[in-house]
Amino acid sequence: MPSDPVDEWEALRRKIIGLGEQSIQKSYYPELQLQLNNLERFKTLLDQTNDVIFLIKLPSGEIADTNNSASFQLHYSSQELLENPIWNLIVPEEHDKFKDIFSRAEEMPLKRQFTLESLFIKKNGSHIPFEVNVSLVQFSDSSYSVLVARDITERKIAEDQLKSSLKEKEVLLKEIHHRVKNNLQIISSLLNLQTEQIQDPRDLEIFRESQDRIKSMAIIHEQLYQSQDLAHINFASYIQSMMVHLFNSYSAHSRIINLKTSLEQINFEIDTAIPCGLIINELVSNSLKHAFKGRDSGEISIELKNFNDKYRLVISDNGIGFDLSKLENSTSLGLKLVRSLVDQLEGDLEIKSDNGSEFIITFEELVYSNRL
Repeated sequence: MPSDPVDEWEALRRKIIGLGEQSIQKSYYPELQLQLNNLERFKTLLDQTNDVIFLIKLPSGEIADTNNSASFQLHYSSQELLENPIWNLIVPEEHDKFKDIFSRAEEMPLKRQFTLESLFIKKNGSHIPFEVNVSLVQFSDSSYSVLVARDITERKIAEDQLKSSLKEKEVLLKEIHHRVKNNLQIISSLLNLQTEQIQDPRDLEIFRESQDRIKSMAIIHEQLYQSQDLAHINFASYIQSMMVHLFNSYSAHSRIINLKTSLEQINFEIDTAIPCGLIINELVSNSLKHAFKGRDSGEISIELKNFNDKYRLVISDNGIGFDLSKLENSTSLGLKLVRSLVDQLEGDLEIKSDNGSEFIITFEELVYSNRL
Protein backbone atom coordinates (compact mmCIF):
# COMPACT_ATOMS: atom_id res chain seq x y z
CA MET A 1 0.00 0.00 0.00
CA PRO A 2 1.45 3.44 -0.90
CA SER A 3 2.33 5.60 2.03
CA ASP A 4 0.07 8.49 3.00
CA PRO A 5 1.66 11.84 1.96
CA VAL A 6 0.26 13.42 5.11
CA ASP A 7 2.01 10.79 7.20
CA GLU A 8 5.23 11.54 5.29
CA TRP A 9 4.80 15.22 6.05
CA GLU A 10 4.19 14.49 9.72
CA ALA A 11 7.35 12.37 9.94
CA LEU A 12 9.42 14.97 8.13
CA ARG A 13 8.06 17.76 10.29
CA ARG A 14 8.87 15.89 13.51
CA LYS A 15 12.36 15.11 12.21
CA ILE A 16 13.26 18.68 11.29
CA ILE A 17 11.38 20.70 13.88
CA GLY A 18 11.18 18.18 16.69
CA LEU A 19 7.48 18.68 17.40
CA GLY A 20 5.65 16.22 19.60
CA GLU A 21 2.95 13.84 18.33
CA GLN A 22 0.08 15.90 16.95
CA SER A 23 -2.74 14.88 14.72
CA ILE A 24 -3.26 16.62 11.43
CA GLN A 25 -6.65 16.72 9.75
CA LYS A 26 -6.81 15.40 6.20
CA SER A 27 -8.52 18.63 5.13
CA TYR A 28 -5.17 20.36 5.47
CA TYR A 29 -3.51 18.01 3.00
CA PRO A 30 -3.12 20.45 0.03
CA GLU A 31 -1.47 23.08 2.22
CA LEU A 32 0.75 20.53 3.91
CA GLN A 33 1.69 18.97 0.60
CA LEU A 34 2.82 22.38 -0.63
CA GLN A 35 4.90 22.89 2.52
CA LEU A 36 6.31 19.40 2.15
CA ASN A 37 7.37 20.13 -1.42
CA ASN A 38 9.00 23.40 -0.30
CA LEU A 39 10.87 21.59 2.45
CA GLU A 40 12.01 18.91 0.05
CA ARG A 41 13.33 21.55 -2.33
CA PHE A 42 15.08 23.25 0.58
CA LYS A 43 16.54 19.93 1.70
CA THR A 44 17.78 19.31 -1.86
CA LEU A 45 19.37 22.75 -1.89
CA LEU A 46 21.19 22.03 1.39
CA ASP A 47 22.40 18.70 0.07
CA GLN A 48 23.93 20.36 -2.98
CA THR A 49 26.04 22.83 -1.02
CA ASN A 50 29.73 22.12 -0.39
CA ASP A 51 29.44 23.25 3.23
CA VAL A 52 28.86 20.69 5.97
CA ILE A 53 25.61 21.37 7.84
CA PHE A 54 24.44 19.91 11.16
CA LEU A 55 21.27 20.54 13.15
CA ILE A 56 22.25 19.87 16.77
CA LYS A 57 19.78 19.34 19.61
CA LEU A 58 20.83 21.07 22.80
CA PRO A 59 22.13 20.44 25.34
CA SER A 60 22.74 16.78 24.46
CA GLY A 61 24.67 17.45 21.26
CA GLU A 62 22.55 14.88 19.38
CA ILE A 63 22.62 15.33 15.61
CA ALA A 64 19.01 15.85 14.55
CA ASP A 65 19.75 16.30 10.85
CA THR A 66 22.60 16.84 8.41
CA ASN A 67 23.27 17.14 4.69
CA ASN A 68 25.00 14.98 2.10
CA SER A 69 28.17 17.08 2.18
CA ALA A 70 28.75 16.04 5.80
CA SER A 71 28.69 12.38 4.76
CA PHE A 72 30.93 13.00 1.78
CA GLN A 73 33.58 15.04 3.59
CA LEU A 74 33.68 13.08 6.85
CA HIS A 75 33.27 9.66 5.16
CA TYR A 76 30.31 8.61 7.33
CA SER A 77 26.94 7.48 6.07
CA SER A 78 23.99 9.72 6.92
CA GLN A 79 22.70 7.10 9.33
CA GLU A 80 26.06 6.86 11.08
CA LEU A 81 26.13 10.61 11.55
CA LEU A 82 22.63 10.62 13.04
CA GLU A 83 23.68 7.91 15.48
CA ASN A 84 26.65 9.94 16.79
CA PRO A 85 26.55 13.04 18.99
CA ILE A 86 28.49 15.98 17.61
CA TRP A 87 31.14 15.40 20.28
CA ASN A 88 32.32 12.27 18.46
CA LEU A 89 33.08 14.38 15.38
CA ILE A 90 35.07 17.19 17.02
CA VAL A 91 38.55 16.79 18.51
CA PRO A 92 38.21 16.57 22.34
CA GLU A 93 40.40 19.58 23.10
CA GLU A 94 37.89 21.83 21.31
CA HIS A 95 34.72 20.55 23.01
CA ASP A 96 34.78 23.34 25.59
CA LYS A 97 34.59 26.02 22.89
CA PHE A 98 31.36 24.57 21.54
CA LYS A 99 29.90 23.81 24.97
CA ASP A 100 30.48 27.42 25.95
CA ILE A 101 28.56 28.60 22.89
CA PHE A 102 25.78 26.05 23.32
CA SER A 103 25.33 27.11 26.95
CA ARG A 104 24.31 30.56 25.76
CA ALA A 105 21.14 29.24 24.18
CA GLU A 106 19.24 30.18 27.33
CA GLU A 107 20.77 33.63 27.72
CA MET A 108 18.72 36.76 27.25
CA PRO A 109 19.36 38.75 25.21
CA LEU A 110 20.56 35.88 23.04
CA LYS A 111 23.61 36.26 20.83
CA ARG A 112 22.72 33.86 18.08
CA GLN A 113 25.74 33.61 15.77
CA PHE A 114 29.39 32.74 16.37
CA THR A 115 32.35 31.91 14.11
CA LEU A 116 35.32 29.77 15.07
CA GLU A 117 37.85 27.36 13.62
CA SER A 118 37.85 23.71 14.64
CA LEU A 119 39.20 20.31 13.70
CA PHE A 120 36.62 17.65 12.81
CA ILE A 121 37.36 13.92 12.89
CA LYS A 122 36.86 11.84 9.76
CA LYS A 123 35.81 8.21 10.00
CA ASN A 124 39.40 7.06 9.41
CA GLY A 125 40.57 9.15 12.38
CA SER A 126 42.27 11.90 10.37
CA HIS A 127 41.43 15.54 10.98
CA ILE A 128 40.00 18.17 8.70
CA PRO A 129 40.05 21.91 9.57
CA PHE A 130 36.77 23.76 9.30
CA GLU A 131 35.65 27.32 9.74
CA VAL A 132 32.39 26.88 11.61
CA ASN A 133 29.48 29.30 11.80
CA VAL A 134 27.35 28.44 14.83
CA SER A 135 23.76 29.68 15.08
CA LEU A 136 21.48 29.19 18.08
CA VAL A 137 17.79 28.73 17.26
CA GLN A 138 14.54 27.81 18.99
CA PHE A 139 12.01 25.31 17.57
CA SER A 140 8.80 24.94 19.63
CA ASP A 141 10.50 25.78 22.93
CA SER A 142 13.42 23.45 22.18
CA SER A 143 16.96 24.72 21.69
CA TYR A 144 18.99 23.79 18.64
CA SER A 145 22.25 24.81 17.07
CA VAL A 146 22.91 24.98 13.35
CA LEU A 147 26.55 24.34 12.43
CA VAL A 148 27.67 25.38 8.96
CA ALA A 149 31.27 24.24 8.45
CA ARG A 150 33.52 25.05 5.51
CA ASP A 151 36.67 23.07 4.72
CA ILE A 152 39.67 25.41 5.04
CA THR A 153 42.39 22.85 4.35
CA GLU A 154 43.72 24.75 1.33
CA ARG A 155 43.64 28.02 3.25
CA LYS A 156 45.60 26.44 6.11
CA ILE A 157 48.19 25.08 3.65
CA ALA A 158 48.52 28.55 2.10
CA GLU A 159 48.84 30.12 5.57
CA ASP A 160 51.55 27.62 6.54
CA GLN A 161 53.42 28.33 3.31
CA LEU A 162 53.13 32.07 3.92
CA LYS A 163 54.35 31.68 7.51
CA SER A 164 57.28 29.60 6.28
CA SER A 165 58.10 32.21 3.64
CA LEU A 166 57.86 35.03 6.18
CA LYS A 167 60.08 33.10 8.57
CA GLU A 168 62.70 32.68 5.86
CA LYS A 169 62.54 36.40 5.07
CA GLU A 170 62.76 37.23 8.78
CA VAL A 171 65.89 35.11 9.14
CA LEU A 172 67.37 36.73 6.03
CA LEU A 173 66.56 40.24 7.28
CA LYS A 174 68.07 39.47 10.68
CA GLU A 175 71.21 38.28 8.92
CA ILE A 176 71.32 41.49 6.87
CA HIS A 177 71.07 43.65 10.00
CA HIS A 178 73.72 41.51 11.66
CA ARG A 179 76.09 41.86 8.73
CA VAL A 180 75.51 45.61 8.40
CA LYS A 181 76.26 45.98 12.11
CA ASN A 182 79.44 43.93 11.74
CA ASN A 183 80.55 45.89 8.68
CA LEU A 184 80.00 49.20 10.49
CA GLN A 185 82.03 47.90 13.42
CA ILE A 186 84.83 46.91 11.03
CA ILE A 187 84.83 50.44 9.60
CA SER A 188 84.96 51.84 13.13
CA SER A 189 87.85 49.52 13.98
CA LEU A 190 89.73 50.59 10.85
CA LEU A 191 89.30 54.22 11.84
CA ASN A 192 90.55 53.35 15.30
CA LEU A 193 93.67 51.73 13.83
CA GLN A 194 94.20 54.77 11.67
CA THR A 195 94.17 57.04 14.72
CA GLU A 196 97.45 55.43 15.82
CA GLN A 197 99.12 57.22 12.91
CA ILE A 198 97.56 60.60 13.67
CA GLN A 199 99.52 63.17 15.64
CA ASP A 200 97.35 66.26 15.22
CA PRO A 201 94.75 66.53 18.05
CA ARG A 202 92.15 68.11 15.76
CA ASP A 203 92.44 65.31 13.22
CA LEU A 204 92.22 62.79 16.04
CA GLU A 205 88.99 64.38 17.25
CA ILE A 206 87.52 64.23 13.75
CA PHE A 207 88.25 60.51 13.55
CA ARG A 208 86.66 59.94 16.95
CA GLU A 209 83.53 61.86 15.92
CA SER A 210 83.29 59.72 12.78
CA GLN A 211 83.60 56.59 14.90
CA ASP A 212 80.78 57.76 17.18
CA ARG A 213 78.49 58.43 14.21
CA ILE A 214 79.20 55.00 12.78
CA LYS A 215 78.62 53.39 16.17
CA SER A 216 75.24 55.12 16.56
CA MET A 217 74.10 53.51 13.28
CA ALA A 218 75.61 50.14 14.19
CA ILE A 219 73.63 50.07 17.46
CA ILE A 220 70.39 50.51 15.51
CA HIS A 221 71.13 47.49 13.31
CA GLU A 222 72.23 45.54 16.38
CA GLN A 223 68.92 46.23 18.14
CA LEU A 224 66.89 45.40 15.03
CA TYR A 225 68.80 42.13 14.73
CA GLN A 226 67.95 41.25 18.34
CA SER A 227 64.34 42.44 18.17
CA GLN A 228 61.25 40.37 17.44
CA ASP A 229 59.98 43.27 15.30
CA LEU A 230 62.39 43.76 12.42
CA ALA A 231 60.61 46.86 11.14
CA HIS A 232 60.71 48.98 14.31
CA ILE A 233 63.18 49.79 17.05
CA ASN A 234 62.46 50.58 20.70
CA PHE A 235 63.97 54.03 20.68
CA ALA A 236 64.20 54.44 24.45
CA SER A 237 66.30 51.28 24.68
CA TYR A 238 68.40 52.45 21.75
CA ILE A 239 69.14 55.80 23.39
CA GLN A 240 70.26 54.06 26.58
CA SER A 241 72.66 51.82 24.61
CA MET A 242 74.06 54.75 22.67
CA MET A 243 74.62 56.80 25.85
CA VAL A 244 76.63 53.96 27.40
CA HIS A 245 78.93 54.05 24.38
CA LEU A 246 79.27 57.84 24.28
CA PHE A 247 79.99 58.24 27.98
CA ASN A 248 82.58 55.45 27.77
CA SER A 249 84.07 57.12 24.70
CA TYR A 250 84.64 60.34 26.66
CA SER A 251 85.67 58.61 29.88
CA ALA A 252 89.09 60.28 29.73
CA HIS A 253 87.46 63.45 30.99
CA SER A 254 87.76 63.72 34.76
CA ARG A 255 84.49 65.63 35.16
CA ILE A 256 81.45 63.91 36.67
CA ILE A 257 78.64 64.15 34.12
CA ASN A 258 75.21 62.82 35.05
CA LEU A 259 72.68 61.69 32.46
CA LYS A 260 68.99 62.36 33.04
CA THR A 261 66.44 60.77 30.69
CA SER A 262 62.67 61.00 30.32
CA LEU A 263 61.80 58.66 27.49
CA GLU A 264 58.42 57.32 26.45
CA GLN A 265 58.33 53.80 25.04
CA ILE A 266 58.20 54.75 21.37
CA ASN A 267 58.97 52.51 18.41
CA PHE A 268 60.42 54.10 15.28
CA GLU A 269 61.00 52.67 11.84
CA ILE A 270 64.62 52.70 10.73
CA ASP A 271 64.04 55.71 8.41
CA THR A 272 63.20 57.80 11.48
CA ALA A 273 65.48 56.07 13.99
CA ILE A 274 68.75 56.70 12.14
CA PRO A 275 68.48 60.51 11.73
CA CYS A 276 67.15 60.82 15.30
CA GLY A 277 70.02 58.72 16.59
CA LEU A 278 72.59 60.80 14.73
CA ILE A 279 71.06 64.03 16.06
CA ILE A 280 71.31 62.76 19.64
CA ASN A 281 74.86 61.55 19.02
CA GLU A 282 75.97 64.96 17.72
CA LEU A 283 74.35 67.02 20.47
CA VAL A 284 75.33 64.81 23.40
CA SER A 285 78.88 64.47 22.08
CA ASN A 286 79.08 68.24 21.77
CA SER A 287 77.91 68.66 25.38
CA LEU A 288 80.42 66.12 26.64
CA LYS A 289 83.26 67.89 24.81
CA HIS A 290 82.44 71.57 25.33
CA ALA A 291 79.61 72.28 27.76
CA PHE A 292 81.46 71.79 31.02
CA LYS A 293 84.83 73.35 30.39
CA GLY A 294 86.23 74.65 33.67
CA ARG A 295 83.65 72.70 35.69
CA ASP A 296 83.99 69.55 37.73
CA SER A 297 80.45 68.26 37.14
CA GLY A 298 77.35 68.72 35.08
CA GLU A 299 74.16 67.17 33.79
CA ILE A 300 72.89 66.23 30.34
CA SER A 301 69.19 65.63 29.82
CA ILE A 302 67.36 63.78 27.02
CA GLU A 303 63.58 63.88 26.74
CA LEU A 304 61.40 62.16 24.13
CA LYS A 305 57.62 62.60 24.23
CA ASN A 306 54.70 61.91 21.95
CA PHE A 307 52.01 64.60 21.76
CA ASN A 308 49.27 65.38 19.24
CA ASP A 309 50.60 62.80 16.76
CA LYS A 310 54.01 64.49 16.82
CA TYR A 311 57.23 63.80 18.68
CA ARG A 312 59.24 66.21 20.80
CA LEU A 313 62.92 65.49 21.32
CA VAL A 314 64.80 67.73 23.75
CA ILE A 315 68.56 67.49 24.41
CA SER A 316 69.85 69.93 27.01
CA ASP A 317 72.67 70.50 29.47
CA ASN A 318 73.39 72.86 32.38
CA GLY A 319 76.80 73.80 31.04
CA ILE A 320 78.38 77.09 30.09
CA GLY A 321 76.03 77.71 27.16
CA PHE A 322 76.96 79.59 23.98
CA ASP A 323 76.39 82.79 22.07
CA LEU A 324 73.27 82.36 19.95
CA SER A 325 74.33 85.11 17.53
CA LYS A 326 77.57 83.27 16.77
CA LEU A 327 75.76 79.95 16.52
CA GLU A 328 73.70 81.16 13.58
CA ASN A 329 76.89 81.72 11.57
CA SER A 330 78.68 78.64 12.83
CA THR A 331 80.48 76.48 10.29
CA SER A 332 80.62 73.50 12.67
CA LEU A 333 80.11 70.22 10.85
CA GLY A 334 78.16 68.85 13.81
CA LEU A 335 75.60 71.67 13.78
CA LYS A 336 75.30 71.52 9.98
CA LEU A 337 74.65 67.81 10.29
CA VAL A 338 72.00 68.37 12.96
CA ARG A 339 70.18 70.93 10.81
CA SER A 340 70.37 68.63 7.79
CA LEU A 341 69.00 65.68 9.77
CA VAL A 342 66.14 67.80 11.16
CA ASP A 343 65.28 68.76 7.59
CA GLN A 344 65.41 65.07 6.65
CA LEU A 345 62.83 64.42 9.39
CA GLU A 346 60.78 67.35 8.02
CA GLY A 347 60.90 68.73 11.56
CA ASP A 348 61.48 72.03 13.35
CA LEU A 349 64.56 72.95 15.39
CA GLU A 350 64.52 75.45 18.25
CA ILE A 351 67.74 76.39 20.08
CA LYS A 352 67.96 78.05 23.49
CA SER A 353 70.92 79.08 25.63
CA ASP A 354 69.76 79.95 29.12
CA ASN A 355 71.77 78.43 31.97
CA GLY A 356 73.18 75.94 29.52
CA SER A 357 72.03 74.81 26.09
CA GLU A 358 68.76 73.32 24.89
CA PHE A 359 67.86 71.87 21.49
CA ILE A 360 64.17 71.18 20.83
CA ILE A 361 63.26 69.11 17.76
CA THR A 362 59.61 68.60 16.83
CA PHE A 363 58.81 66.12 14.08
CA GLU A 364 56.46 63.41 12.80
CA GLU A 365 57.53 59.87 12.01
CA LEU A 366 58.61 59.53 8.40
CA VAL A 367 56.30 57.50 6.19
CA TYR A 368 58.24 54.64 4.67
CA SER A 369 58.39 54.86 0.87
CA ASN A 370 58.71 51.74 -1.24
CA ARG A 371 62.00 51.32 -3.01
CA LEU A 372 62.69 49.49 -6.25
